[in-house]
Amino acid sequence: MKGTYTIVIACNRSVNVRFGRLGRARVLRGLYVYSGSALGQGAVSLEGRIMRHSRSRKKIRWHVDHMTSNQYCTVRAAIYIESKRRLECDVSNLITKRLSASPLLPHIGASDCLCRGHLMRVSSLREKALMDQVRTIYSKFGNPVCLIITREPR
Repeated sequence: MKGTYTIVIACNRSVNVRFGRLGRARVLRGLYVYSGSALGQGAVSLEGRIMRHSRSRKKIRWHVDHMTSNQYCTVRAAIYIESKRRLECDVSNLITKRLSASPLLPHIGASDCLCRGHLMRVSSLREKALMDQVRTIYSKFGNPVCLIITREPR
């Protein structure tokens, strides 16, 4: 499948994380979202990307990998929509506006566009409410699907 997705990440402890060349950031305990597009096949398909993000053990390739490979941060859900269009900037901008989300670092997870960032902290909502709000944002573009993710044991 091809499409755009947003993963919901829960960090159960505040940690310092180095995000490659962007530098270090204090990741506070709480909820985060990362939006991306997956328009390829296999590992770079929608299902491939979501599966990769939900694994804790992986080669660090993208900014979000620094967070999702941390033992205190887990991917809890993925909301996605099938589409041949790259919608992650539209989705990220709506999440920023509607949910008062803020990027961890300038342009984090958004090095290939002009967005403020695609990896953001959402401090005002609980997990289920966050998933519902992201699903509502996605419904502007079509029929969203929400997956609850359980992470493999360490």
